[in-house]
Amino acid sequence: MKPLFAKLRPLVSGGATAVVALRKRLNDLGSDHGSERLTALEKSFELQAELNETVDVQITVLQVKLAKLRKTVQFLLIALIATATLAAIALAAAFMR
Repeated sequence: MKPLFAKLRPLVSGGATAVVALRKRLNDLGSDHGSERLTALEKSFELQAELNETVDVQITVLQVKLAKLRKTVQFLLIALIATATLAAIALAAAFMR
């Protein structure tokens, strides 16, 4: 997911730049037709860029938490294996007596 956002981020920021350039062209031509649509498009690009940044931060936080969870599960698995091994040795010792 993170690589996808990394690829999309330049497109979104480039899209906002393109909208600004289009607005300047239209203003130079003296045409006010479609100005509201360009404003809405520009705002949508800006919102999308902010959303991408927010999602990127959330994914990073999730990755950190998942890494901690993985380490905890690995530790618990090792402890479980050690406990089972000790129980098997104790059971074998009990049967041998």
